Amino acid sequence: MRARSRGFSMMEVLVAMLVIGTGALAIAMLQLHALRSGQDSSLQARATLMAQELAELRAALPPPSGATDPTLFSLTPGRPPQSPVDCEQAACGPHDFTQAVLADWSGRLVRDFPQARATVCRDAQQTPHPDWNCDGLAISPVVLKLAWRRPGAASASAVAAAPLLTLVLGH
Repeated sequence: MRARSRGFSMMEVLVAMLVIGTGALAIAMLQLHALRSGQDSSLQARATLMAQELAELRAALPPPSGATDPTLFSLTPGRPPQSPVDCEQAACGPHDFTQAVLADWSGRLVRDFPQARATVCRDAQQTPHPDWNCDGLAISPVVLKLAWRRPGAASASAVAAAPLLTLVLGH
């Protein structure tokens, strides 16, 4: 009779390595997904705070009677609106101050969100799939529509598809 040898066969070692490798790969993929989700949640929370700030700015800086609302604007990816006046260097009127504040807000939006796109407009559409179109009616609420390139998105064209965040700012 043959004596039993101690140890593992080559096949047992290969199967064990396959099982451990598969588990390690699954853990690595789970960690990557958790990191992406955390980053996406952080951007969503910051977007909500910026929308709240814009709503407060609208309430604090109402347009003069008969004038167009300066807080209704559109921001294309990568290009924040420029303020014609620097209110930190010299005194400026209410309209110029509003433009400077909005330029600062937009600059922070562009800086903090990859490929940010925003539209602040009057829109009463209550659709489950929001789009970038606005009805522009005077009786419609003012809405912020915001999108950015999500973590892990392959191309910037995904930004233009639909807003990621749509919040009513007031009337």
